Amino acid sequence: MPLELSASEARVLALRQLGVDSQRDESVLDVIARLGLLQIDSVNVFERAHYMPLFSRLGQYDKSELDDLMGGFHPTLIEYWAHEASIIPLENWPLYRWRMDAYRDKYVTKWGMESGNKKLVSQIRRELEANGPMSSGQFESDANKRSGSWWGWSDLKRALEYMFLVGDVVSGGRDAFRRLYALPEQILPEHVLANRPNADEAKKSLLRQAATAHGVGTLTDLSDWHRMSPTTHRKLFAELVESGDLIETRVEGWQQLAFVHKDTNLDALDAKSPGARTTILSPFDPVCWKRDRIERMFGFEYRIEIYTPEPKRQFGYYTLPILHNRELVGRIDLKSDRRDKKLLVQASWHEEKLNSRESAAAAKALAKHLKTVQSWQGLDETFVSPKGNLALELASHVA
Repeated sequence: MPLELSASEARVLALRQLGVDSQRDESVLDVIARLGLLQIDSVNVFERAHYMPLFSRLGQYDKSELDDLMGGFHPTLIEYWAHEASIIPLENWPLYRWRMDAYRDKYVTKWGMESGNKKLVSQIRRELEANGPMSSGQFESDANKRSGSWWGWSDLKRALEYMFLVGDVVSGGRDAFRRLYALPEQILPEHVLANRPNADEAKKSLLRQAATAHGVGTLTDLSDWHRMSPTTHRKLFAELVESGDLIETRVEGWQQLAFVHKDTNLDALDAKSPGARTTILSPFDPVCWKRDRIERMFGFEYRIEIYTPEPKRQFGYYTLPILHNRELVGRIDLKSDRRDKKLLVQASWHEEKLNSRESAAAAKALAKHLKTVQSWQGLDETFVSPKGNLALELASHVA
């Protein structure tokens, strides 16, 4: 018989395993060990995406703690395409060799790497051998000129990205958010270079990690953690269930069967237990990755409106979900005005299902949290715009 969880128990379990409930991790490495990766995104209106999940779990921390773990010889963390562009533990890099092989098969012809760009790949290797880690702009080549396709990528940038996808180059850290490229033998220790796990076993390791981090999730939820096709990997799920690694689970209100990792602690799943956290979440936080999952789990409909024309935006340019009392209770559009040292709340909204008492409590807790946000960003004051149904209440507490 499958394990059974109520909707409330599933929500508490997921938040606890994702690290945004009562128990706090103590370091950047603790968080990454829990999640397995941090997604990278370039938008920097408030804060870059890979720093945000750490703040939501650690509170006020020094961002250099993450930076110092990346780059140099034998780094602790490295970049690869895990869940989109991501920061992962160095030891996990070989678990994606199957993906590197798939990318090689897919792009070698599509991007001309076996014909016109073959000489360019050789040139990149020679320059890296001579100079060590380099950004794309440091290469001396006529091919380093932007064109009209691939986001304006030059032929050289396209060649570098191909080599990164297939593992012929690796990330050597970042310089002002520009990725540095290096040869694997310049960065990776020998035991990582030599590790070539069986593809199915590597995928199973990634799925087990996803199940542990998610707490509870459907086949689609867990596959998405490392951007794996649920259809293609259905057989591996069946084998993980048969081996006892994954426990089939029925969650109240969920149409699909879910899974829980065998080692997950299922005690104390009471939604009223003490220690529930109030925090803002990044759009690229694992809590928010799958829009259908947060609708299913929290009844929270969430879309990023960056690409929506301003007159058609409902909530704001880059709204961050608000977690309070183990629910997603609203969203807030934040901007760090670094010149004037102000944290700008450009819009703030509570969910319509909240009554006046609940919205007032959420506003009070959020205002307290924004003080921590302001301090973490090195800003001097917080200004709340009147836009949004939470703005008036929030402004009164911030003031």
